[in-house]
Amino acid sequence: MTTSIDQFCDLHMHSTASDGTDAPEALPRLCKAAGLSGFALTDHDTTAGVAACAAAAKKLKITFVPGIELSANPDLDETGQPVGSLHLLGHHIDPDHEHLAEISKRLGRARAERNPMIIEKLNGLGVSITYDEVIELAEAGASQEGAAASAPAIVGRPHIGQVLVNKGYVKSIHEAFARYIGSNGAAYARRDLLSAAEAIEAIHAAGGLVTLAHPVHLEAADAEELEHTVARLVDLGLDGIETRHSDHTPGDVKRFERLAERFRLLTTGGSDYHGSRKSIALGSQKVPMAVCDRLTQAVRG
Repeated sequence: MTTSIDQFCDLHMHSTASDGTDAPEALPRLCKAAGLSGFALTDHDTTAGVAACAAAAKKLKITFVPGIELSANPDLDETGQPVGSLHLLGHHIDPDHEHLAEISKRLGRARAERNPMIIEKLNGLGVSITYDEVIELAEAGASQEGAAASAPAIVGRPHIGQVLVNKGYVKSIHEAFARYIGSNGAAYARRDLLSAAEAIEAIHAAGGLVTLAHPVHLEAADAEELEHTVARLVDLGLDGIETRHSDHTPGDVKRFERLAERFRLLTTGGSDYHGSRKSIALGSQKVPMAVCDRLTQAVRG
């Protein structure tokens, strides 16, 4: 298959099935309008939106890649406790794979257990917020025009952050994470995550390829530590690195491309679009469609 050099794709985006604001079935139309030839839906820890998105993409004749973004622990400290976190993208997965479905349920339960803990901490800081308000906001987003009639599969910190914005406690979700609900925030609560090995195994079992998402977000102190993390992930079966991302500078892109070349990994890219929840434009990374084609070729062997 020959792909024109002026065709582009976006291999990282989210819908109301997790923490995005656009319905899964609305994304193909938005991608078409943005001039994209292909895209992937990579909701956090769930494939609940894949079927609706795939059906809409088929009608519009736009290339669609079923995906997921799993949260995982990169390593353990000397006491055996998790250190930091990372995100792994799965592309070309079977969204109905039994093991992946069990993993999604497990991660969903972990979020459901953590959310009330965050609310309790916020209340202790004098922030008047209830979990019912968070769920109401999440359900309102899922029931927007064109969306499925069910609540999102994932209710998480971005929804809590949006309530904080709506009630005037912060000016943006970014500020909500920085002040309250991020890993260094006053109301942060850790949740159980998969090990990196578990996440990679689950994506491979579902027939997908595993890519390290936005490596600039890794809690790596320096280039040497980042390289160590990537080397460990490669030993576990990592297939690629997301070199292009909305938070990556041109220098970051070159650095991660060199890292991918060193370890003979695939490269991917995407905007990490979340709709109106973040000021990131869909398709903003101008990822060549050839990148999407190489993923398809790789998964077919």
